Amino acid sequence: MASRRRQIKEQITKTQDPMIRMQLQELLNRKRQQRDKGIRKIEDIFDSVSRQAINKLSSSALRVLMLILITIILFIIFIVLESRV
Repeated sequence: MASRRRQIKEQITKTQDPMIRMQLQELLNRKRQQRDKGIRKIEDIFDSVSRQAINKLSSSALRVLMLILITIILFIIFIVLESRV
């Protein structure tokens, strides 16, 4: 698929006719839009599953998860700073 996209880009650079260039560019854009739609569908699925999981948790469990997340982030920052010294 990447080689096909590269071939279309090469055709765009070689072509002198502006109409053909526009059509080839639209073809590239259409393929990119199809890929983006698939990515959006996957993101929507993950979003809905995560919302359902969070809604099932009690409020104290959510606080604990946030505390763990913040601790992990701070630990990573500490490790990065220590490795630079």
